[in-house]
Amino acid sequence: MSTVTPALVGIDFDSIPWEKWHKPGADGRVKIAYTGGYRVRLLELPAGFNELNWCETGHQGYVLRGEFTIHFDNRSVPCRPGMGFVIPGDERHRSQGSESESTVVYVIDEVPAP
Repeated sequence: MSTVTPALVGIDFDSIPWEKWHKPGADGRVKIAYTGGYRVRLLELPAGFNELNWCETGHQGYVLRGEFTIHFDNRSVPCRPGMGFVIPGDERHRSQGSESESTVVYVIDEVPAP
């Protein structure tokens, strides 16, 4: 009989320490949990961040604080607090924050645990 590990249901972000987050143009801090084949993040980026590299990983998320824009090849989509987003994995994108405030987002993506 095989044992199935249940997926994590509650993620206590208060108990997870902040780590440095580095992407060219978007250095910040992050709290990360892995469960059921997903990476779940609470990500904080400083005012004026501007990702330099394109990303091709799909993401789903929710904006908690700050305004930023998700740039695609043929359009740009502004995001503000209270908005959710779904980015398909086959659509390259990058993000750029507003100059006036930091950005905090809750992000889920299909990235296996290291």
